[in-house]
Amino acid sequence: MEVGKGKRAGFLRQVFYIVAKDFRAELRTKELFNSMFLFAMLALVIFNFSFAGKMPVRVLSGAMWVSFLFASVLGLNRSFVKEHEKGCIEGLLIAPCERSVIYFGKFLGNLLFIFLVELIALPLISIFFSRSEIFSKPFELAGILVLGSFAISAIGTILSAITVNTRTRELLLPILLFPLILPVLIASVEVTAYIFQPKGSIIQWLRLIGIYDIIFIIVPYLLFDYVVEE
Repeated sequence: MEVGKGKRAGFLRQVFYIVAKDFRAELRTKELFNSMFLFAMLALVIFNFSFAGKMPVRVLSGAMWVSFLFASVLGLNRSFVKEHEKGCIEGLLIAPCERSVIYFGKFLGNLLFIFLVELIALPLISIFFSRSEIFSKPFELAGILVLGSFAISAIGTILSAITVNTRTRELLLPILLFPLILPVLIASVEVTAYIFQPKGSIIQWLRLIGIYDIIFIIVPYLLFDYVVEE
């Protein structure tokens, strides 16, 4: 029993080291976060000018999630690039830890950056679109942001590992990611619209997001070892 607890603690500690490494590297340059945030803001500004007057709730929800998704792609694309370009990925692979530690460290790091972008973008969205109700149910909104962003990061991280060795990774990642993430994106838009303006039922959408989150955290865990070997 104690051995199992110690192994889990060691696993989590190693994951934390990778997250902390990426976060410290980003603090030095701020290159990734700035590009993600600016891209999200640019997409929102375009949506703002495209719709005269007050934007319908469903359109507002769609604009939010599309902006977050596009910004996330920038971060996901760079997830393994620095290690690949500097040859650090080989060091990670020969480290005395499970290969899945690398995946979960990168996954949580990507999730952290996505959350930071969303956290800073939400007040600006409220100002841009004159929608104070964005913060009327903060816990419900935070819940769907967690569920939706979890799926984006989980799927995007494993695809980033798959495409990092290709010459056209910047193009290939969104081509692979968008079809896979589309059901989650639609469900997240529906749930977010419901939070802003309750109407109908969202149980089926929440169930869909939950299933995606479970599948795409288990499958990469099982397959990551084979992905990095290639």
